[in-house]
Amino acid sequence: MASPDLPAVRAPGRDVPAPAAGVRGPGGGPSRSAGGIRARELLLDYLQEQLGELLREQQRVQSGEADAIHKMRVSTRRLRSALASYRKLLSPEPGRSLRGELKWLARVLGAARDAQVMRHRLQDLVASQPPELVLGPVSARIDEELLTNYSEAVRIIGSELAGERYLRTVAGLQDLVAEPAWTAEGTGQDRSAVARMLRRDRKRLRSRVRLARQETDREARAEILHEARKDAKRLRYAAETWRPDGGAAAETMMNAAEALQKILGELQDSVVARALLQRLGSTAGSGENGFTYGRLHAIEEHRADAAEKQFRRLWKDFPKLP
Repeated sequence: MASPDLPAVRAPGRDVPAPAAGVRGPGGGPSRSAGGIRARELLLDYLQEQLGELLREQQRVQSGEADAIHKMRVSTRRLRSALASYRKLLSPEPGRSLRGELKWLARVLGAARDAQVMRHRLQDLVASQPPELVLGPVSARIDEELLTNYSEAVRIIGSELAGERYLRTVAGLQDLVAEPAWTAEGTGQDRSAVARMLRRDRKRLRSRVRLARQETDREARAEILHEARKDAKRLRYAAETWRPDGGAAAETMMNAAEALQKILGELQDSVVARALLQRLGSTAGSGENGFTYGRLHAIEEHRADAAEKQFRRLWKDFPKLP
């Protein structure tokens, strides 16, 4: 989604070793019990895969490849979600601490990514308007605001990826997958452990949706639905972890949670866009006109209403777990 005029992320090269091998079966795949893949093998295989992805994308970020920030952020979120959803399989530490560090890393990467997304959203919206209704240097003002934000976020990413905190986080993840400290539930043969954890994540999402339905204030409801989006994302990644053993049921849950996450992401992008447009319109200076910002704000309100309606339709058919 990045455009050629966005500066590249660069940081001093530092070698980070590949993730260590974990519990594997005779053919190189996950170890299987007579009843199927055990919960701990599902989790460990997923953590190894996502840690490898994180390290590959780190190198691409430092090489300045356009989509690498987004992909590195996604792998960070997948790791954090898996450690949260399946936390009962592992001793509380270092999982809890690593979740905190992964949250920090996602926030570092997110500032640049969010500026990219918002810039493209608003510039596409401006370009879709009749030229006579775009009054003043609207596109230039949007670029000035968001490219400044992006450039500063890129500078911080470069610094943090070369720093000790990031390297300690990677080392901690490598240690975890090399020698996971399983709980009794994690070492058992009980395949139903995965289903129980998925049901807990689905219940969490359902409770959040219920709260949103009860909220009549538009802005407060949007805040609750923003949290519901995070819950849907967590459920999606939990189902993704389960996929090697869950088959069609896992695929169904993954796809439904992803669809919910995307439409709630559209709603949240509209919330952020409206706040920015309101600020730009209210601070319009010499040679500017607040009319276009108000028009774009109204369009974003319509987009938000449409996203909420689509969300309600999707939720009516949201699947249950077997």
